[in-house]
Amino acid sequence: MAKAKKMQIKERKKATTATYLYLFLVPMFLSTILSLFSKDYSRFILKLLSFFMLMGSIKLIDIGLENEREYNHSAIALAPKVKFKLFGTIGVAITLFFLCYVVDNFGLLNSIFTAAVGAFGLVAYYGTDPVKNKIPQGSGVNYEKLIKEIKEAEEKLKAIEKSRDAIEDSELKQAITEATQKAEDILTTIKEDPKDIRIARKFMVVYLDGVKDVINRYNSFEKESLDSSFRHRLIELLNDATNRFDKELDRIKSNEVFDLDVQIDALKQQLNN
Repeated sequence: MAKAKKMQIKERKKATTATYLYLFLVPMFLSTILSLFSKDYSRFILKLLSFFMLMGSIKLIDIGLENEREYNHSAIALAPKVKFKLFGTIGVAITLFFLCYVVDNFGLLNSIFTAAVGAFGLVAYYGTDPVKNKIPQGSGVNYEKLIKEIKEAEEKLKAIEKSRDAIEDSELKQAITEATQKAEDILTTIKEDPKDIRIARKFMVVYLDGVKDVINRYNSFEKESLDSSFRHRLIELLNDATNRFDKELDRIKSNEVFDLDVQIDALKQQLNN
């Protein structure tokens, strides 16, 4: 099994959001409404267009910041392919130029200067999009494939949690919650100290796929028609998975062989009968 170097997670001291930028939409919206009330319809249309241009640009920056937070919180990660902050910043600059030159007739040079200052301010405050992949070299691990597997595992966890929310049985729901929390701990540990792509794949196939299928099948049945013993076995299965995950988590952290052993095939077969 390939041994990987532990990655150090670099985070900003204070996570930034686009909240302050959204505040600029308020006076712009009021100005647009005033143009309507003053019956200056051509100006109203131009300002309304500018309003939506600015709102869309800010949204792009917000998405870029969200991607950056996810990137910063991951021990291994690929740089975002789409540079949302860059496109958002360009959009804000174009909007400022449009407002100054077309709407308010400030003149070409003044409009260009205002747009440039606005773009520079955004870059200075929010920074640029990540461009470097957080992937160690020479460890023998296919990190791009590993990241893809981890993303798929996270999506399956979300699907399990969504299915759990549809269950009314509080004891069963709690058993699912405890199991998924341990699963999240394993994923986090794999991301912090990845050892082999087989770890993530076995974890997803043996556990996540199986539990997701079992819970979905459980939700598809009429609860009144289910044998009470089946509910008891399902809860025992989930509790057993949680306990085994504690042991596997210790094994992963101590760099021992990953030996996940969660028996759900028999239960799935019972559901299919």
